[in-house]
Amino acid sequence: MRKIKKSALLLGLGLMVGNAWGQAMPDTEIFLVPVKKQKQGLQVGTPLNITQRPGYDNQPSFTPDGKSILYTSQQDGQQTDIYRYSLASKKTEQLTATPEAEYSPLVTPDGKTFSVVRGKEQHLWRFPLQPGTGEPAVLVQMPQLIGYHAWYSPDTLVVAAFPRQPPMGMYLVRPSGGAPVKLEESIGRSLQKVPRRPVMSYLVPLSDSIAQIKQVDLRTGDQQTLIQALPGSQDFAWLPDGRLLMAQGARLFTYRPGQDPRWEEFADLSKHGIRNITRLAVSPAGTHLALVVQ
Repeated sequence: MRKIKKSALLLGLGLMVGNAWGQAMPDTEIFLVPVKKQKQGLQVGTPLNITQRPGYDNQPSFTPDGKSILYTSQQDGQQTDIYRYSLASKKTEQLTATPEAEYSPLVTPDGKTFSVVRGKEQHLWRFPLQPGTGEPAVLVQMPQLIGYHAWYSPDTLVVAAFPRQPPMGMYLVRPSGGAPVKLEESIGRSLQKVPRRPVMSYLVPLSDSIAQIKQVDLRTGDQQTLIQALPGSQDFAWLPDGRLLMAQGARLFTYRPGQDPRWEEFADLSKHGIRNITRLAVSPAGTHLALVVQ
């Protein structure tokens, strides 16, 4: 196995771990960007800053109906909580207000709750999507610290977890029970289900700036390397039509596995004052992007 530099792995663990180790949370904003599909590619509209305040706003994910964005926010220098932004009303609602920190919100497959990484133990918890309709409950506990997760089916998800220090391994877990199954020794922070396929995709760091995007069929265990990630980029997402999306600096790129020879640039957002895009998410219909900007 190729040796991975510790600096790359620490970066891949993400900010929830950095904060636990006493590192400062960066000042980040979340931008909402309209997208239209054209014959010659994709056209983006004017980015809208939906957080627009000092402090940490990060880890956006769209609700299944595409009407809202869940995200992590650190208000007043305290622990992080989960918030929801409505695309129609442009209003923000706080979903959690606990002494513990919550990170990485994702709506669960039942559509009634959302899952988060929570607390110093970094277990996976479930919260009601509509406040006051239920109580939070532990979803998954592991001896390792859970960093990130992605849903595969109502009772199956993939998590990135580590034993107090790098590297993060990738595990298949079932909330209903059973021992976690380790699928990969060392991965980055981006975990994504491939649209309309029983396949999970993930990023494997090879050095400080080089990584590969791979996928695994959870039915057969077959793994495949899709493409080398853009240098220095840690995050990717899938468009509904099966194209990969990545950012580098202020530029956005797509790649269609098995068809495109390389990453193709389709937008440069530097004219809007955007300089460094990190995490990104795509709405279910592919009509909007949520971009985290440092």
